[in-house]
This record gives sequence, structure tokens and C-alpha cells, in this order.
Amino acid sequence: MTPAVAAQALLLAATLLALAFHRNRAMQAFALLLVTAVAMADGRARPLEGVLRFMPLLLLLCTLMPEPRLLSRRHLLLLLLGGGLAGVSLAAPEHVYRGLVDAAAWVVPGLSAPRGASLLVGLAAGLCLLRFTFTGRPMEFGLVVVLALAAAACGYGGSPASFVLLGAAAAAGILSVLYASYRMAFIDPLSQLPNRRALDETLARLSGGYALAMVDIDHFKQFNDTYGHDAGDVVLTAVGRALRRQRGGNAHRYGGEEFCLVFEGARAKQAAMHCEQAREMVQALRIAVPAPSPKRGKIAVVKRPAVEVSVTISIGVAVRGEGRRNVGEVLKAADQALYRAKGKGRNRVVEA
Repeated sequence: MTPAVAAQALLLAATLLALAFHRNRAMQAFALLLVTAVAMADGRARPLEGVLRFMPLLLLLCTLMPEPRLLSRRHLLLLLLGGGLAGVSLAAPEHVYRGLVDAAAWVVPGLSAPRGASLLVGLAAGLCLLRFTFTGRPMEFGLVVVLALAAAACGYGGSPASFVLLGAAAAAGILSVLYASYRMAFIDPLSQLPNRRALDETLARLSGGYALAMVDIDHFKQFNDTYGHDAGDVVLTAVGRALRRQRGGNAHRYGGEEFCLVFEGARAKQAAMHCEQAREMVQALRIAVPAPSPKRGKIAVVKRPAVEVSVTISIGVAVRGEGRRNVGEVLKAADQALYRAKGKGRNRVVEA
């Protein structure tokens, strides 16, 4: 398989994968790069020049627009523009084609088609990097890598090195879609901890010595009633970060205000000690949350400045042993220990 064919196959796979996982902006970018690879492999000067002049502008438009729905006007607009410019490059009269190419070249005056394309695709990569800075979404960073490689590919103007770089861009795109989809399926977006689905997978693989701890934020419903759900989300994020920092067990978001710590192997024997350390870490937190808005009737007045709050957690921990051999029994024992911790006044660790 030649580098050109490999690059086209990988870009087609990346486009279909992004479409399947509803990564519509990524799908648009991969489809445009696929057209670029096809035009470069064609070998004729006009399709190559056309794709290097027009494709970067479409990529810039793609990265500037918000994530589109598949069946949306923005998506249809990009499709019509892409199809129209492809038709111009292949079949339009020379004077029409030359006029549009000159107009596109005006965006990067004085630069050849390969250098101008490289500059504009690099700018599209910079826009994705800026978006990643604000959102932290893995797919945006994946597009940064993809477009940076594509910018380098454009600079080679259809030489064999272009196809190697486009193939690398496609591979990076495939990995980005898979990783972003994995995070959506297994990582809780609020606490950034593995979610309940990931916990179930972990519990299904447990064997040998282990301990499980159920963690609950004390009086969390009353906290939400007082400060609001936005403040509650801030607290969940802070507690999740603290539990992730504790070194004994792996923390998971169980649901609501509950978390689960999984201790495997030798650490299972020190699970209660690690839980106590986690409890102390959370108790020491000072969390800045939005202050509740005073209201007059149903109309909210000016919000007050943020306030610092502290929260505590209660933990029930159970070790696998005689009388509880399977995961379900250990988890049930940890949950019962958690209820005893609440009954004893909260903000404590109770062993089953």
C-alpha cells in the first residue's frame, strides 16, 4: 500500500469514526483533509492548487463555528461550499477558476499555495488550541495535533512526505475520537473521577485481598438548599479532587454526593488509615462557592460576593474476608458502615 492510499484510507476511517461518535466538527475537518489527500494523489496541477487555496479557508470556517448538529444549516453550508469549490477546481472555466483562486490567495498575499495553506491550517490549529484552553475538552486538543500535522503536510505540496504527514494526522484523529469517547463513557465530567460505569468494570475484575469504602458528603442536601446547585457542583469538584489526591485507593464517583474508594492488595489492610487521611484532607478544605442570592418574592436582586465554605465526609469501609467473599457483600458491608458513621454524628470513618 502506497503512502497516498494509506493516508486516504486512514482519513476515511477517521471521518466515519467521528461521524459514528457524533464528533461533527472533527468529522468536517477529517473530510476536508480526505479531499486534500485525494487531490494531492490526483497529480494534476489544477486540483492540487485548488485544494491548497480553498481547503484551508473551509477548515478555518469549520474551527470558528460552534460544534454543529449533523442536520443543521451550518453543516449544510459547509457541505455546499466544499462541493461548490470542488466543482470549480475540477470543471469550471479557466477564467472563473483563476478568479476564485486569486481571491483566495488574497488572504495570504505573497505566499505560494503550499505555504499559504500551511499558514492557514496552522491558524486553524491555533484556534482549536485556544478553545482547548478554555474548555479542556480532549477532542479540541486532538484537533490541534491533527491540524498541526496537516499544516506541515500542506507545506510539502503533494510530495510523498505530505501523505506520510496526512496519515499521521488521520491516526491522531482516530486516537482522539476514541479517547474523547472513552472519557465521555467512563469519566464523570464534574469530579473528573471514573464514574459508576467504570466502577462496575473495576469491581468485576477484583480478586484477592481488597477493601471498599463508601464516602458521603455530610448534609449535602441542606447545603444545596442553602447555597444552590451551582455551589454544590463546586463542592463535588473539590471533594473529588481531594479524594483523587489520596494515595491509598482509587476514587470513583458513585452517584449524587457519594463516592467509592477501591483499595487493592496490600493497601486493603491500611484502608481505614487511608480513609481517615482522606477525611482530614476534605475537612481542611476551604472552598470558594457562589453566595446565595437574596430574593424579594420571586425576583432575585444583586448577587453577593463568593463565600468560603467547608464540608465534611463520612466513610464506611469494609475489607474482603470471612463472611463477605464477593464484591456485592463487601460493598453492602461498606454501605452499612457508612450509615453507622452517619448515625454516630458524621465526619468519621467506621469499619465494618
